[in-house]
Amino acid sequence: MTNYYYLASDQKMGLGNGSLDMTEAEVETIPGFDFPVQVEIVNGVEKAWELRELLQYIQNHMAPYKTCTVQVANLLNSNRVELKVQKKSNILLHEITESRQLFVQEGQLLTINKVPTSS
Repeated sequence: MTNYYYLASDQKMGLGNGSLDMTEAEVETIPGFDFPVQVEIVNGVEKAWELRELLQYIQNHMAPYKTCTVQVANLLNSNRVELKVQKKSNILLHEITESRQLFVQEGQLLTINKVPTSS
């Protein structure tokens, strides 16, 4: 049994710069996600530097788009337990002030939306 961070988006996702253990997702559909899962991070994301790297990855992914959605979930991958989201929360990209806001508990899915802001 291993905790994974699964990432999905309404835009095609790359695999980042290699500092996080990202791979192309083997599972595409997980109940609770609005989009197909594209990326998985083995052993999750727990340390402060990993959360900073994840935030940087998400910001870089969303940068070219006026609107974009990324979903991040922390799920236990086990042969005995079905992959399923148990709790959902939302945040706007411009409201993220620290990387720790990306930490999600096991079974939780965080939806991050980028929307145009008036500047």
